Amino acid sequence: MQIRKQQSHGRIGEAAVSAKCWMNGIPAYNTAGLRANFAGSDLLVDTADPRKKLLIQVKTGYPSKPEYVYFTQTSGEQDLTRDKFVSDFVVFVNLDKKAASTHGHRGELDFAHLLYFVVPRDDANRLYREFVQREFDRPLKRGGQRSLTNMSVYVPVDQMAPYKDGWHLIRDGADAGAGLTL
Repeated sequence: MQIRKQQSHGRIGEAAVSAKCWMNGIPAYNTAGLRANFAGSDLLVDTADPRKKLLIQVKTGYPSKPEYVYFTQTSGEQDLTRDKFVSDFVVFVNLDKKAASTHGHRGELDFAHLLYFVVPRDDANRLYREFVQREFDRPLKRGGQRSLTNMSVYVPVDQMAPYKDGWHLIRDGADAGAGLTL
């Protein structure tokens, strides 16, 4: 059975973020069977307060050009006004485009082909809306209004520089006992 790359990339991103959290001293657990209870969150992180957990959403993809970071797909015009992300942090995992599009699930895609951007929820929502609005406002060559259904959203890598490998942001939040009370 051959696994579809689009399906596996998301799972690869989640597993890689879980591993990177542990590598950075952040106890993180996959929410696999609990998705209904933690909608929009892929990982739970222990905090200093045993009654609280940080929620992490993982978005995985590859950018169209190396000077961009892939965020996610739009779901419609509501993305111009509503928050897209609900977890405490969003980790954007960007795969090397060539490796992501050619790997055959035989071990040739590894950590060296992944970039991580750890973004607090409010910053992720602000950046997302800014670049969705920018694309929405950009005129179409044929005229008319751009559709915001399933449009890929990219953010320039220079705007994401403060968040590259920002595992300390999650660790600081966990040490402070921030997060969802269970």
